Amino acid sequence: MVKEYCELHFNGDSERVRNIVRCLLEFINAHVSIPSTMEDLKLVFSELLHNAIIHGSKKSNEKVVFIRIEIDNGCLRACIQDKGPGFDYTQAIAYAHSDDALLSENGRGMILVCALTDSLYFNEAGNEVIFEKRLENG
Repeated sequence: MVKEYCELHFNGDSERVRNIVRCLLEFINAHVSIPSTMEDLKLVFSELLHNAIIHGSKKSNEKVVFIRIEIDNGCLRACIQDKGPGFDYTQAIAYAHSDDALLSENGRGMILVCALTDSLYFNEAGNEVIFEKRLENG
């Protein structure tokens, strides 16, 4: 399989997230048709992009969000970076794996992202997230 990639940059306008997610899924679907995985990816991209805009860029049209996705050897690797100061991702991930998170009205996005990806990494600052998802049928 040939390595394919796509890069996008957009400002902090949350109204554009739906269209950006649709474009990302169209790109992925053009190279690997895995209908069962597309709904998971739609949710993961939506959650992470909204987080980048709302929490990272603080909805500023002057702060750019960067996205890069790669498809290589049956695996999708995506990087989403905002220009915000970052956050304590270790605390957020620990909370997402706790029983308390299941009963809370907040933080469910991270629970879903952790559950629907095969691996999830943050840079030291916490303003860049990288996730991987195997693109397999079934």
